[in-house]
Amino acid sequence: MPLLSVDELTVTFGGQHGRKESRAVDGVSFSVDQGQVVGLVGESGCGKSVTSLALMGLLPRKGVTVGGRAEFDGTDLLTLSPRALRDLRGSRMAMIFQDPLSSLNPVIPSACRSPRSSSATGA
Repeated sequence: MPLLSVDELTVTFGGQHGRKESRAVDGVSFSVDQGQVVGLVGESGCGKSVTSLALMGLLPRKGVTVGGRAEFDGTDLLTLSPRALRDLRGSRMAMIFQDPLSSLNPVIPSACRSPRSSSATGA
């Protein structure tokens, strides 16, 4: 069983108050096994950040529709309460934002960045 399983993830912005909907993520599926390292790579504007923000529960609640399925260690991320998501973020899952110079120090190994870094790999 994968640590993270994403199936047909969609993210749509707008569609309220007469505005046209804009589909930013359309049917993304992937899985990540325990101990596996994965990077989302693609052209500018292809939905990498929106995909990650949706999985982390960091998109606004209003004006955004997230669909599909996303499970982390058997827990459905898309139906968790904001409090439950806050408890997962940082302790069990994390995101490195696009500007690595503000997030990463090249002299500190990635495994040392989190007090519970082993849990990020499911160990």
